[in-house]
Amino acid sequence: MQNLSQTHSIERLSSQSKYKRLVALSTLTVVSIVILSISIVTGPVDISLQDIGQGIMRSLGVESSAMSGSSAIVSVIRIPRVVLGVFVGAALGISGAALQGLFRNPLVDPGLIGVSSGGALGASIWIIFGASLSFIPEYLKVFMIAVFAFFGSLLAMLLVYQIGSRRGRVSVAAMLLGGIAINALAAAALGFLIFVSDDTQLRSINFWTLGSLGGAIWGKIWPSLVIIFSASLLILRDAKNLNLFALGEADAKHLGCDTVKLKRRMVVLPAMATAAAVSVSGIIGFIGLVSPHLIRLMVGTDHRLVLPGSALLGITLILTSDILARTAAAPAELPLGIITSLIGAPFFIWLLIRQRGWSS
Repeated sequence: MQNLSQTHSIERLSSQSKYKRLVALSTLTVVSIVILSISIVTGPVDISLQDIGQGIMRSLGVESSAMSGSSAIVSVIRIPRVVLGVFVGAALGISGAALQGLFRNPLVDPGLIGVSSGGALGASIWIIFGASLSFIPEYLKVFMIAVFAFFGSLLAMLLVYQIGSRRGRVSVAAMLLGGIAINALAAAALGFLIFVSDDTQLRSINFWTLGSLGGAIWGKIWPSLVIIFSASLLILRDAKNLNLFALGEADAKHLGCDTVKLKRRMVVLPAMATAAAVSVSGIIGFIGLVSPHLIRLMVGTDHRLVLPGSALLGITLILTSDILARTAAAPAELPLGIITSLIGAPFFIWLLIRQRGWSS
């Protein structure tokens, strides 16, 4: 009877814990929607609910002569910006959670494997040398900075993966060290490009490397949105495998997880999502570090909850930071990376102290 009572108590506590976790995710979803709505109406031009409705209809291709100029602002400027923020925040959040699950280390973020620095180097190469490439049509040049950034990120990821791979096996520790080396090389190359750039190019490089959602144009961002969406769905499919991997590589193998293929996917997919995000928004730091850790404090370590929760929190943090970037120094706009660093850097310091057992 005593054992039966204890079993019922454990089941009741487990059910209560699961309920609390679902409530936390539901609350975060509502907060994300509220922040998204605030982001749409925030700006120098006052926007009414009617303007928002008309702007959404215009974005869907339904136009009317009764539509106002404010609705055009919503459909052409604010909705693309918010949609980009949603996808970039989700990409960085879920990629950070996946990589932390792979490395089993809460101090890992997508930038650690060289994806962000590779994207910065690719974009800077286009900024410096793109004008001299006369064979590229003018109508394509507006997309080329994103293309160069994307392939720069992928190249960095491939180099890190090659460093960490040997005889068909993938060493997580070797990839981590390889990422540090690639980041250093990319930083050196970027420093050289900054040295040879003129004032206009230097401003462009600095603005791009600090991150912004201000360049959101439907025709420019949709390829990145497709990549982010596809990679994120594939990452979510591996939530159960990441739970098994957390038990240790040997135990995961015994439980039926193909750890070699899992490690490949958990390097390639987060890298692709992050590369696509970086290519259209520039470098936005700390979202991939902060989001997964906070979510684990809220819902535990189950990746079936951590992955979608990190995406939701990434969206909330990006959109909140973007609102602050647009309003803190209005009518000027602060680079988004400054705001996220101001939020993330103190958290990172606290996390380091907590990891080393120095906190009280």
